[in-house]
Amino acid sequence: MAVDMSNDEYHSHPAVSKSDLDAAHKSGRHYLDKKDGPPRPSTSAFDLGSVLHASALPGECVDQIAVRMPEGLKKTTKEGKAFVDAHKGKILLNNSDAYAVDQMMLALLEHPFSQGLIKGDLKGKSEQSYFAVDAETGLELKCRPDFILDDLSLIIDLKTTLDASPKGFQRSMVNYRYFVQAAWYLDVVEMATGRRPEAFVFVAVEKPRPFNVGVYVADDEMIKIGRENAREDLEKIAKWKATGVYEGYSDRAEMISLPKWMLPKEDGATAPDHQPIELY
Repeated sequence: MAVDMSNDEYHSHPAVSKSDLDAAHKSGRHYLDKKDGPPRPSTSAFDLGSVLHASALPGECVDQIAVRMPEGLKKTTKEGKAFVDAHKGKILLNNSDAYAVDQMMLALLEHPFSQGLIKGDLKGKSEQSYFAVDAETGLELKCRPDFILDDLSLIIDLKTTLDASPKGFQRSMVNYRYFVQAAWYLDVVEMATGRRPEAFVFVAVEKPRPFNVGVYVADDEMIKIGRENAREDLEKIAKWKATGVYEGYSDRAEMISLPKWMLPKEDGATAPDHQPIELY
């Protein structure tokens, strides 16, 4: 079943999340730093995504996390500093960011699918947390879908992106491992509830003009590959926890070459194998 908790409570829970898998995919030190290191400062891109989520998802309230800077007001002036101090802890939207959020919301309302989410026509809940225990590793897992239908038949994930076209968003799917997220959320919800959602849908909206929207359903092959990647990452985490050793990239000196696109093509040269070498 779903657990109703705040975003901060969810992120502080020690269960393994998709972002933990992403860190583990890089190295053990990345994973350990994410779990035990000091919090990383937020970025403007992350803040903009948070504001859009709070604006678009049913049940969320953007006024609780963000405020718009009055037009013409500068942070460096006395009035501007007073405004910033009065809204400490909230995301401050300048005119450009506010315009982008408004245009993204308009674009979402114009798309036949995403308008149902924005208008509340789709019956479900936003930001519900799910927890389960993995049978193979014994690790506790978690996920927090942006939106899930009440009958658990559909998970919707809202993404801001630079390019929402099929090819453009496909690149983001790989770069940010969204294919792992789709598989992870479907599996964790199924383990937590006994009901497997029928589909995972990405609603991608562009941050730059012209703020196009693309809606994409994760196919079976994507889910299969995502699950395989998630399993590899989860097994690494289980091993690190058992041994207490969190590896970096490699403990050997390895051969490295230029990327293939920089190598001569006329002689068919290819990059040498990256084999470890002994240093004396």
